[in-house]
Amino acid sequence: YSASKGGVLALTHTLAVEFGKQGVRINALCPGSIKTPIFQSFQMPQGADKSLLSRILPFDGEFRPPENVAAMVALLASDEGAHINGTAIRIDGGMLA
Repeated sequence: YSASKGGVLALTHTLAVEFGKQGVRINALCPGSIKTPIFQSFQMPQGADKSLLSRILPFDGEFRPPENVAAMVALLASDEGAHINGTAIRIDGGMLA
């Protein structure tokens, strides 16, 4: 997972540099702790160490709706996001910050 994510982030930066002069903006969104259908069906495997779950929880313990990610997409597509290019934006409540 880490290697593939690193590849996506490196590709994001490379494409942003390559196509930025043409007005194309490339950013990577890195969502975490989002309430999706897979979240609602999640069950800890029997015998799993439940303390590991705390490693993927945001600091306030709240999972957020997909609208939080959509709001960042809207910002990046708007004039306000015109100067954001080639970056990875974590939308995860600080769990990986």
